[in-house]
Amino acid sequence: MFQKLLLAVACLLPAACAGGLQPVVPDTARMPPGALGSGFDPDVTAVNLARWAFADSGRTRGRPIEGARAAASMDYIAGQLYTSPRWANIDALTKEQLLQGRQEVRAALGVVPGTSSQAVVNHLTTAANALAGGDPAFAVAQLGSPVFQEPGEQVLQRLANLPYMQMANVSTTRAGNQLFQEGRGDAFY
Repeated sequence: MFQKLLLAVACLLPAACAGGLQPVVPDTARMPPGALGSGFDPDVTAVNLARWAFADSGRTRGRPIEGARAAASMDYIAGQLYTSPRWANIDALTKEQLLQGRQEVRAALGVVPGTSSQAVVNHLTTAANALAGGDPAFAVAQLGSPVFQEPGEQVLQRLANLPYMQMANVSTTRAGNQLFQEGRGDAFY
């Protein structure tokens, strides 16, 4: 009797009835050290860069290198902080908000739906580093198809004019606060 009652309650949840009690693990990219223009810990660099950039859209206005690095950081940390046991102290709400922030940034840039996080991160960091190295033509080539829906020139303009994105701001601020809370021994500033 108890098992039938438990099953009936569980079937009130749509995922349970569909046999989907397995958690969905978000797509997660790898970020090599230095890809964001810094040789420091890529997780910490990405959180710092994203929360700085998305707190005020004026910080990246006219600065596509920072826009590309911030967008790459957002895509990366949304998966990394969700899946890495290193960041178990990040609460579940913040992890979900980071995934929402990732979608908000992808929509603003016109990322093709279903594109892997690794492809987004690779193309954005390569474009940012090409711009920093004085090769805008190579940067533009990284920003078009198949990762982005529009031509590279338009994506570059979007990176230089990122709008304020509330969930990107809220989630990266919360993640930064939790990452660097007092007593966290493995976070490097």
